[in-house]
Amino acid sequence: LTLPAHSFYWFRLGTDVPVPSWYEQRTAPEEPPILILFDGWTSFFRDRVVPWRIAMAEKTRAQFEEEVLPRYVQPQRWYAAKGEALKAVRLIDHVLWETRMGTWMISMFSTEGAPEPACYFLPLALAWEDTEEDRLRALTPVRIARVRQQASVGAMGDAFGDEMFCRAVAVGIGRGVELATAHGKVRFVPTRAYAQLAGDDVGALPVTPPQGQSSNTIVTLGEKLFLKAYRRIRRGVNPEVEIGRYLTEVAEFPNCVPLAGVLEHVDETGALSSLAILQGYVRNQGDAWTYTLEYLARFFDTHRAGTEVAADAHGAYLSLVQTLGMRTAELHAAFARRTGDPAFDPEPASEADYAEWKRRVREDAASALDLLARRADQILPTAAAEARDLLERRDQVLGRIDALRMPAATVLKTRHHGDYHLGQVLISRNDFIIIDFEGEPARPIEERRRKHSPIRDVAGIVRSFSYAAGSALSRAVESPDDEARLGPLAADWETQTRNAFLTAYDETARAAHVYASDADFRALVELFELEKALYELKYELNNRPDWVRWPLAGIRRLVP
Repeated sequence: LTLPAHSFYWFRLGTDVPVPSWYEQRTAPEEPPILILFDGWTSFFRDRVVPWRIAMAEKTRAQFEEEVLPRYVQPQRWYAAKGEALKAVRLIDHVLWETRMGTWMISMFSTEGAPEPACYFLPLALAWEDTEEDRLRALTPVRIARVRQQASVGAMGDAFGDEMFCRAVAVGIGRGVELATAHGKVRFVPTRAYAQLAGDDVGALPVTPPQGQSSNTIVTLGEKLFLKAYRRIRRGVNPEVEIGRYLTEVAEFPNCVPLAGVLEHVDETGALSSLAILQGYVRNQGDAWTYTLEYLARFFDTHRAGTEVAADAHGAYLSLVQTLGMRTAELHAAFARRTGDPAFDPEPASEADYAEWKRRVREDAASALDLLARRADQILPTAAAEARDLLERRDQVLGRIDALRMPAATVLKTRHHGDYHLGQVLISRNDFIIIDFEGEPARPIEERRRKHSPIRDVAGIVRSFSYAAGSALSRAVESPDDEARLGPLAADWETQTRNAFLTAYDETARAAHVYASDADFRALVELFELEKALYELKYELNNRPDWVRWPLAGIRRLVP
């Protein structure tokens, strides 16, 4: 690739290197279908048109739900039933929202054809060539259909690609707007922190285009606000909304992203669903996962040739990890406060809880080992020996779970993060901001809201250190000599990092009476770390068989 001033980049294409972690395979988008509208949004609704146009409205609605929307929804990252053909995407509730900034259709849809029916939030925008060239251009990446109405030509797209819609949502939350929908209502609800976070110029803030790397849709408004839409609609209060409000308004925990407000839907039965949240924007230097991989890449490069490693080589990184341990414990201390809110007040764990926790881990182990046996032929040679060894020691693994010591004194069950790893913390000025309290999206909301031991979060971070060591090592190794030289360095880094985090966490968490003793703490870490490693084993077998070696190594360490 030749650049001005006689510079160039030289790329080599090869099949002998791993696919980059950021790569996402996509097919070239097809030209979207054309929708013929005769009366704007009204064209979809037979009960809003004159009698002689009812047949036209029914035909337009059928084309929209059975041809246009399935083609758009199926390839989206937020569509849950990957690989399953969609028969139709039906409009189940909507409202036409008219403001001085524009008009949109806030809409919710259900899917037909997938094994598990689901509902999705997809607000819609229209833009026309002759009068709205900038909006039309902005909708191009999220275009659902080309549209024509008499002589006018334009596009229909996901409204989150429309800057004016995103600003209107932020403004609407500040004003507490409530809209009656066809079968319920949509509410824009601010928190007490809204005015401080949003300021007075929300309607003029620059808006970034939507980010497409996750199951949610994210845009930022200047460096003030962060708008996150939940695409899959689930009944109940999303834990991220509930916890965000608690940490912002009650606990006033400073190391999380503050909640400015929420967009929610209430159906005809009174059931509540969270559609989107508005948070304060926090300046940061990226997430701790990326930072850690880059740190280890530099470290491995420095010591690839066998350079002697200084005793304090990881001093600066370990200091950062100690801060992470302290902030994690402070978060759990905030959850351990008694405020009179039954959804958050801590509860003592009982013997029955301990028995249930062990039972679930034992079930996870049995199902993970069964899956490992079925997928053994898919495992790379680098992990095949460990996989065979683990299968041969099945009884030992299950026996180890049965023999795990449980706490002797009181430990607390509280709300907790639920999906805690290095990718869920942002680095900001040598400190950490904890994000994304949604929990594991695949689990039901009630399960994600359930109180449990917060030590599960600790286990998540510890396993994340293990993954970081393994991932960075696999990227750095170019020969068997590299493996022999760098492997012990990765293991030593993981041990030091793990110990620094656990020690810093313990100093703060025990003072908050999350648990009573070091022995009880270590017992819980062992139980939940094994639970997490077994979950990882099943995930990697189903999604990334070449990563199986890392959870296998974690299980081997816990069940030697």
